[in-house]
Amino acid sequence: MGRARLPLSEQKGDLTKERRARLEAEQDLVRTPKKYILRAPTWLSKRARKEYRRLIVSMAEMDMLGDLDANNLAAYCNAWDKYLLAEQEIAEKGLFIETPKNPKSPVQANPAIYVQIKHAKEMREFGRQCGLSIDSRLKFAAAKLPEIEAGIEEEFGDI
Repeated sequence: MGRARLPLSEQKGDLTKERRARLEAEQDLVRTPKKYILRAPTWLSKRARKEYRRLIVSMAEMDMLGDLDANNLAAYCNAWDKYLLAEQEIAEKGLFIETPKNPKSPVQANPAIYVQIKHAKEMREFGRQCGLSIDSRLKFAAAKLPEIEAGIEEEFGDI
């Protein structure tokens, strides 16, 4: 299995104009439409759908998500909702719970802690894939900056 391909913005080394143009064309070909991603999936809870809509509005200006990203974004929102549910249980019952059936260990860690850790990990992974982390947004900005600079140079000339 070969190495994962890097976006043009992350490639190191000198690229010829021809190679750069080809890589830009390839990246343009994999952009997906935005027909379905704008609507939150019905299987999400009410709170997760609200978060989904909030993220879509926040990320619309960045123009980095398409229909193929909808499931990753929905999975992030689902994990976020489950994380909050676990947080609520921990707030209600505490970090430790009594276990009367086990006399050797009458107190144990609240199982919601492990659920919360699991969903925090999922949130990090799906968030990274969708561009929700600062690192992934900076990488996206690095990819967009040459386009912006080219537009400025085209409009005002070489300053």
